[in-house]
Amino acid sequence: MSTRTPSLCVAIVASSLRLAGAEKQTFYMARALREAGIDVRLLYLGDGGYYETLLRKAGIPVGQIYAPNRPWLMLAKLIGTLRRLRPQIVLAAQFGDLLYAAVAGRLCQGLTLGGVRSDGFYELNGHGRFSQWMVRLAHGLIANSGRARQNLVSRGIRREKIAVLANVIDLREFDQRTALAAGVSLPPDRIIAAGVGSLHSCKRFERFLEALALARHREPRLFGVIAGADCSAKAELQAKANALGLGPHDLVFPGEVGNVPALLARSAMLVVTSDYEGFPNVILEAMAARLPVVSVPAGDAGLIVREGETGYMVDADDTRSMSAYMVRLAQSPVTRETFGAAGRKRVEEDYGYELLADRLVAILGGFARQYRRQSLCALLQRGEFTKNPGAIPASLIFEQPTA
Repeated sequence: MSTRTPSLCVAIVASSLRLAGAEKQTFYMARALREAGIDVRLLYLGDGGYYETLLRKAGIPVGQIYAPNRPWLMLAKLIGTLRRLRPQIVLAAQFGDLLYAAVAGRLCQGLTLGGVRSDGFYELNGHGRFSQWMVRLAHGLIANSGRARQNLVSRGIRREKIAVLANVIDLREFDQRTALAAGVSLPPDRIIAAGVGSLHSCKRFERFLEALALARHREPRLFGVIAGADCSAKAELQAKANALGLGPHDLVFPGEVGNVPALLARSAMLVVTSDYEGFPNVILEAMAARLPVVSVPAGDAGLIVREGETGYMVDADDTRSMSAYMVRLAQSPVTRETFGAAGRKRVEEDYGYELLADRLVAILGGFARQYRRQSLCALLQRGEFTKNPGAIPASLIFEQPTA
């Protein structure tokens, strides 16, 4: 870690620091920038949260700007804070945070960027008439998937305004957590098929249930786990499970699991069934845990999972094929081990946390050049904030405008 006084300041604006995938990536970005020698400040538009404690432990100042049901007061406080900090870059952790960060960042003359953590359509639809205004105020967007960029472009957003920064995973931390208790009681003599995510209708866990019920006719050792906080879908899923004849000896809903790495380490496969995603973080975690993955083509899942090498891809509603792959994996420990090893290697090579700083700095430099922020360009182009200057060309993750 650099010991010199940083001359570049990045302010990250976040409204959520709960235990979830998008928030984990926000934490990773803040920590990676700090480790690269950049002065990072996180301005928190919320109250409490798992990652607030971890950010402080990592030495990242967290300033809380929180006034429930008083949005104008929060905006005024954010503007005042940014005027005092004078950051060259203001980064909204998630798209919704642009409601505050876009105005405040522009008024304070910072290069203002917004994160896109789902498929792009979700962000635009979720903010209605405000979404186009948010996009116009932001200098650029950093999406975590190529699918999101494609969807945003289809809605008329200039392609060069969108960079793609894939999710990463801290494998050292992940491996340490796999050795801890999972917090879920699992039968030791069964083959565990895991589904992980909030119990929300968009996750489409009923597909998981249908595939599991079909698969158990051929391989009764299969046991299902659907882990995630209930977002109003559990009752319907439980009723579906009952109708399919899946009882407590076949399936469990443990709720939100605090140690997902340990759960995955005790499973045999991950099954992903979502209607839409950006970059499914749980796929990275499963591959890090050496699990094969059976997934529908949600977001960039089809790019992360290599068909027949690290897992299998199936059409969204093809639960018969999904069940067949579950049976195939359940009955072939050799295939599980081979796919798992290939998945772990892919994560190590392409999605490790140590790659994040170089990739993020390249993106920041790309936007700085696009908007002719000469002093910021000069600072970033010197390469002093990267561990391996020039190793990750900006063209790989950022498309320059054509003449």
